[in-house]
Amino acid sequence: MDNEKTMRAMVIDTMYGGRKATKITDIPYPYCADNQIIIKIKACSICKHCEAFYDGGGSASMVKPQDYPITLGHEFSGEVVEIGRNVHNIKIRDRVTVDNTVLCGECYHCKRDEPLYCDNFGSMGHNLHGGFAEYVVALAEKAFLIPDNISYEEAACTEPVACCMHAMDRMQLRYGDNVAILGAGSMALILAQLVKHSSANHTVVIGSTQSKLDICKNQFGIDTLLMERSNYSIHEEKIKEQFPQGLDIVIDTTGSAEMANSALRMLGKGGKLIMYTQVDNMYIANPAQFTNYEQSIIMAYCQTHNYGRSIDAIKKGYVNLKPLITHEYSLEDYMEALDMNLTDRNSLKIIIHPEWKKGEKKVNI
Repeated sequence: MDNEKTMRAMVIDTMYGGRKATKITDIPYPYCADNQIIIKIKACSICKHCEAFYDGGGSASMVKPQDYPITLGHEFSGEVVEIGRNVHNIKIRDRVTVDNTVLCGECYHCKRDEPLYCDNFGSMGHNLHGGFAEYVVALAEKAFLIPDNISYEEAACTEPVACCMHAMDRMQLRYGDNVAILGAGSMALILAQLVKHSSANHTVVIGSTQSKLDICKNQFGIDTLLMERSNYSIHEEKIKEQFPQGLDIVIDTTGSAEMANSALRMLGKGGKLIMYTQVDNMYIANPAQFTNYEQSIIMAYCQTHNYGRSIDAIKKGYVNLKPLITHEYSLEDYMEALDMNLTDRNSLKIIIHPEWKKGEKKVNI
């Protein structure tokens, strides 16, 4: 390829630079090594938590100052336009999504078959260039073919499904468990669908935005409970009425310390609180319940090696992503799209299309 060829991308110039260091600009077209492929991005989804964190001047722990400038976007899909000479399982024009994790295979944890804890963890869209660009280069071995019944937009959301799949593994759900999910954002609604299609007895989503609960109830057939933000005792009492012995599992996606303690109050003996979130200034109001009732808190973070199962779940309809894709924008309007995601409580997954012209947008709600 012509070394002077460029492409459009969303770039953050400096570590902790936030929005002031963020721009849509021309960067060099990627180089394709022997074991890599180059993908023309068709869709890249905004991860509300991560993209907001960078926008506010944060940076992931794996990222070093020398990694900048960096292109974000770790949830993407597209069409293969170039393959390395050692690539045989992928063809040009294949529709693919990519497991964004890149592991060293040599550190202590990799050799213990604990790749998620890799000491040299690489992640496209964090410390490796991601999908908020016209093209991206990726390892061919990390690419997964997109089934015909899955759109590029849905395929871009495989990564959050894969993260939720890891949370399902972590919670070790038993046949007949009663489960509640706190929050009604995109991750909560994906988790709710996975739980529904597991061996759980009953699934309920507790959230404060009625429009999202309506999607959960009407589109996925999952019971919901409206949360009163100023008085958590209301939903706690309703849960107690329905489940007098308490819940077996509560999955918290809210990031609120108060909500985490509400979750603990709804747990039964031997119950598990799954923290699918980061809570600052976490405190436990009643520590004795862990010793008296053998309750536990289990963290679920990120994923690797879960794309195959996740694509199968999407293909079979166990996870329906279409109702979650609420807005679509051009790459040039990335900032507007992020602001929409941060301020409109009705928004869920927002897709960026690098092929679209500036000002082109679509609202699906």
